[in-house]
Amino acid sequence: MLTPVEERFKAELKRLCPEGRLVLAVSGGGDSVALAVLARRVGREAVIAHLDHGLRPESGEDAAFVRALAERLGFPAVIERVDVARIAREKGENLEAVARELRYAFLARVARRFGARCILTAHTADDQAETVLFQLFTGTARALGIRRSRGPVKRPLLFARRAELRAYLEARGFSWREDRTNLDLTRDRAYLRHEVLPRVEARFPGAVAALGRFAEARQAEEDWLEAEAKALLLSDPRFFVPNYRALPLLKAPAPLRERALRQILEAAGIRPEARHLKALEEALTGGKAMLPGGVLARGYQGALFLIPKEAPSFSPPKDLEPCRYQKDLRLKEGGRLDAFFRVRGVPPELRRLWPLACAKGGVAWIQGLYPERPEDRFLRRALSLAKRAAKRGEVPIGAVLAKDGTVLAEAHNRVEETGDPTAHAELLALRSALERGLEPRGATLFVSLEPCPMCFGALLEAGIGALYYAAENEKMGAFSVHRLKPPFPVVPGRFGRQSAKLLSGFFARLRSEGCRSG
Repeated sequence: MLTPVEERFKAELKRLCPEGRLVLAVSGGGDSVALAVLARRVGREAVIAHLDHGLRPESGEDAAFVRALAERLGFPAVIERVDVARIAREKGENLEAVARELRYAFLARVARRFGARCILTAHTADDQAETVLFQLFTGTARALGIRRSRGPVKRPLLFARRAELRAYLEARGFSWREDRTNLDLTRDRAYLRHEVLPRVEARFPGAVAALGRFAEARQAEEDWLEAEAKALLLSDPRFFVPNYRALPLLKAPAPLRERALRQILEAAGIRPEARHLKALEEALTGGKAMLPGGVLARGYQGALFLIPKEAPSFSPPKDLEPCRYQKDLRLKEGGRLDAFFRVRGVPPELRRLWPLACAKGGVAWIQGLYPERPEDRFLRRALSLAKRAAKRGEVPIGAVLAKDGTVLAEAHNRVEETGDPTAHAELLALRSALERGLEPRGATLFVSLEPCPMCFGALLEAGIGALYYAAENEKMGAFSVHRLKPPFPVVPGRFGRQSAKLLSGFFARLRSEGCRSG
């Protein structure tokens, strides 16, 4: 019969790692010994992993203790030694950070070797409380504590107090090793453990559990906020450098925008320091700023670009030769290369890096941009329909619905003509396809302006497969303004400048005519 601690541990394992072999990270301390004993008691197949950091004279004795424990429990053991201090000196990095990195790399290797599904560590409720306080006191704004699950690493003992686990081991006849450094009050963790938390718990009974609940609530909030921030990052895959539409970021609340900018920096391998976040804020509105590694943050035609110092390597198409960007280069069929780049929203700093291939007579290939792709052809058609709408006194928006390279239907706005406020180009294109017995599900919609929430809802119901739009809808954009999350791919910004120019010209004429009539 299982004890209450064992029952709770079994339930946690069922939730975190219901089946498969486990890797148990066992240092020899009371918590990790309890982890190993509990795994045996609930009948799970496991391997014990111990990494000797070589930082204390008695670390070899710890390794021997863990080996004996594994034999007693009937688990295989993998024990390795590494000179963490030497590696930290060579890297010029923080000792604790290097030790953590090496430890988790070791655990991952053991998991691969034994085909283990999960890696278990022995963090407890006390560790959680210490971590939250440490993060708050040292200025970490998020204060998320320790996550119960992160990838293959699981922590099924966050429900248990340290004293509870030691009492459990004593009742089972198991001993453990004590790390003397855990008593050194000059260390922040030890100070919190022995001086702060006992006093807090004595004054506020249940404080450790409350800090654990706080961490879980913050983690849930953090996951939601991170997803909300990620939804702001709309980009055009034609560009081989990181690029993000600026308007969704500028329209977002400042705290959410900052999270999204942090994600941009982290994806680029740059620490999200305040000065780098400020640099991105400036670039969002059309400025420039240098980031670490020679990366240029550049705002251009409604997008934020992160432009590297050097051009990428590439292989040109057969029978073509790589060529370098020059202002006087021309496309093979005619037209200036600079004008071609400008129309497609390529910043000047990025043009000099863009992979080009030339044939006799001029540039014949531009990676991702030329020769023109079908999606660009359909967007051009949507812009043509928008111009037709403008001539008829309608807000200039055009839409093309296509599937497998074939146009299913097309339309432009007809709100004024019909007196129907729902006669938007997107809805009319969908209705036209259905009236002709054509299935819009899985099709791609190309529209000259970002859809409004009403049209977005229709696209959801129709089950379209992807959306391309030229310009952001600054007043009613489903993504830029209302931050709706599409379940299908969205590619923004292609020919955005032309669409925006068409719209601004249309409304300028309306204002002018209104003034004259007044």
